[in-house]
Amino acid sequence: MDLIPRILAAVSATLFFVGVSYGDEPSQEPAKARGAEQSVTGVMVSTTQAPTTTTSVYIIPPMARCGQWWVLALEAGWQEEELETLDYIMWRESRCQPEAHNTTLNRDGSTDIGLTQVNDRSWCLPTRWYPNGYLQTIGVLANVGCEELFDPLTNLRAAKAIHDYAKETSNDGFSPWGV
Repeated sequence: MDLIPRILAAVSATLFFVGVSYGDEPSQEPAKARGAEQSVTGVMVSTTQAPTTTTSVYIIPPMARCGQWWVLALEAGWQEEELETLDYIMWRESRCQPEAHNTTLNRDGSTDIGLTQVNDRSWCLPTRWYPNGYLQTIGVLANVGCEELFDPLTNLRAAKAIHDYAKETSNDGFSPWGV
């Protein structure tokens, strides 16, 4: 019976940390291949619902490159089974940096914004089909333009909307990122 209090104490100590830091350049190798100890980081998620409060622990795997954004991604509507691929996209596209802004690499002059590098021309600028922009039309963005996509939660919500649109139209939600 002494084991349960020790486990709870360890989990409680871990829960003081929100997010995971893996350094600037995480290795591409799995932890076992590097000979490192496997570890697990817990993050406490609290939601208040009258009249009770529900608290759950979500485990972020040690191989996560952008683990600091996983709980926010869940809040944005992503499913647990999508997080590993989303993590790869955030790492590949922005190195987990919400302020990432690609203004030079696209041949058509468009830019890519935020954690998931949402393309402005495709998703948030006016088009003939969406005069206010697609993300504005579906209610993800409030204003014409794309500046709101630098906010991590807004970017993850926009990426989820793009994922769902691609899944509905091409049966591959991650196709906009070429995964």
